[in-house]
Amino acid sequence: MTGELLRKEVGKREAAGVLVPEAECLWGTVQIPSMPAKALDGAVQEALWRVSPLPPDQILAAWRVEPSTGDGWVVHWGMCRRSVSEQLLAQHGLREGAAVFLPRQGRAFAVRSQTWRSAVKRQRWMDAAAVVLLALVAIALSLPALMPLVLKRQAVVLAVQHVDMLAPQAAPLRQNMDELRRQAGIAEDLRKNIAMDLPLASVVEALSEALPVDTWLDRIEISGTEIRISGLTSNATDLIAHLGRQPGFADVRATAANVRDGTLNKERFAFEMRWRSEGAKP
Repeated sequence: MTGELLRKEVGKREAAGVLVPEAECLWGTVQIPSMPAKALDGAVQEALWRVSPLPPDQILAAWRVEPSTGDGWVVHWGMCRRSVSEQLLAQHGLREGAAVFLPRQGRAFAVRSQTWRSAVKRQRWMDAAAVVLLALVAIALSLPALMPLVLKRQAVVLAVQHVDMLAPQAAPLRQNMDELRRQAGIAEDLRKNIAMDLPLASVVEALSEALPVDTWLDRIEISGTEIRISGLTSNATDLIAHLGRQPGFADVRATAANVRDGTLNKERFAFEMRWRSEGAKP
């Protein structure tokens, strides 16, 4: 017997169970209403007791349950007299708890005795153990592939723990670094301002050399590289042209109209110019 299928076998091996002749069996079908699968065993036994021609203690029963096309379950059942099974067991010298099968149309169905239930339970344990063993084998085979990932994750965890440990110690250093950056920014601003500030002595000296003797200044304003001067001269037009030719000044222009002072016979002027840095082209 393979599964439920029966086949002829050539050989004289000792029997492990008995197959009741099909002529000694009674077969039928019964419909059971919808219920959980775990409750089917009791419901089928109760249904078989109703259809059995003999008392329940004088029969052996086997069945197969299938879902109904509608609602519920369809039970294909078979039964035989217990005395026939006992005679066959004694004939083949088998113990009382040996497996008993009922044949039908080339198939065999196990009698659902206590021995059968123990075998099913034992098989379930064996299946569970096989699944666990396969899982362990799969884990063992996958460990070499997973080990680099595990090591990388462990390295990341250790690095994070190290950073968390050093963070409180680095807090004062971080404050000092922030202070150094602030002071460096101030120093950079000062350096830029110093670079942009005009050398006052050089500006005054350049103006002294460039201004004619008949010209004097009332005011000098310096802002960055911008220079503003105002004063009196004999000819403001000639003065602006003269200053424009000096190498130290650029973009010389008048910021107000020239006004002649009749008392002094001079023109009052107001010029604006840009200081040309050293090395720049005139």
